[in-house]
Amino acid sequence: MNFYNERNFERLTAEFAHEVKNPVSLIKANIEYMQTSDTSGVYEKNYGIIKKELQKITNIVMEFIKLTKSAENSEKEVIFIYDLVSEVIEEFDTPYEGKNISFELNCFDKDLKIFGEYSKICIVFFNIFKNAVEAIEKDGIISAFIGKENSDIIVKISDTGVGIKEEFEKEIGTPFFTTKKGGSGLGISICKNVIESHGGTFLIFNNEKKGCTVEIKLKQFQ
Repeated sequence: MNFYNERNFERLTAEFAHEVKNPVSLIKANIEYMQTSDTSGVYEKNYGIIKKELQKITNIVMEFIKLTKSAENSEKEVIFIYDLVSEVIEEFDTPYEGKNISFELNCFDKDLKIFGEYSKICIVFFNIFKNAVEAIEKDGIISAFIGKENSDIIVKISDTGVGIKEEFEKEIGTPFFTTKKGGSGLGISICKNVIESHGGTFLIFNNEKKGCTVEIKLKQFQ
């Protein structure tokens, strides 16, 4: 199901986020109060587990809020793919948690463009590069290629990170499935649905040697 095409999805998402955030905040406040009152420390481990699980719920809600905001008053416009990818790379081309990551960008034609919703497409590439950076443990390379195949624009983003475990490959992109600590399991699912809602395709697969690649195809705007 492509939930971007569901009627009233934005309104339902906002209501869901509101209904979940309130009890989560109340539970968290009470746990913190109980933790400060419990001088014995007997249940310290239990408090930690509860707070950790509450944070997972909060992360999921934040992903939904991000999606809702990106959908509000969103209008289609001409998007130059090279410019957008370059801007996203600039966001990440800074020291990140002691990692040494270099970025490469190869483009067949800087004038390649699509017609779509900028905020949504921007979220897609931001999430892809964020995942790539997080997948690299210390030193690595993230390379992007922008090319053309018939009437399609192809964007490939590859990293030299840890890759996807074979047993999880078929599950990647399934809502709420994640191998990332503290992850919500919505990032890839959202990206896939955004691209498909623009008439494109979204693939993610392991490289032959190391890391993985995300391949996006979108219709070129003439």
